[in-house]
Amino acid sequence: MASYEKALNEFDTFNPVRNLWRNVLIVAISDAIKIKANIVKFKEFYEKRRFHELDYVTLPNSDFAKICEYSELDHNLVRKKIIITLNNMEENYDKDNMPSMPWKRLYQSKGINREASGNHTAVSEL
Repeated sequence: MASYEKALNEFDTFNPVRNLWRNVLIVAISDAIKIKANIVKFKEFYEKRRFHELDYVTLPNSDFAKICEYSELDHNLVRKKIIITLNNMEENYDKDNMPSMPWKRLYQSKGINREASGNHTAVSEL
């Protein structure tokens, strides 16, 4: 515990108000990232919808600037890094990761429909 206190005293002072606003900022950014992940995965479903969580962290607004000010962060730099992260999510999404036939029935799968070995005694398997 002493080394933590020493590092805290050497580099930064504990500020509970600043940490509170940074946590608020973290929650807003994580909500935006979760929504962006869903938008990237299900583009057709979400293409005409607008999300306030994304607008909050990507578009200039006084509320976001004020929270960044309370967090002792530059709101322009934070917004810029968020936009870069969200754009990278869209660019790096692997479209080949999706199945070619998403509605293929489970019983048509080769792993489930295997031939009986003849060693089974259950009536359903005969």
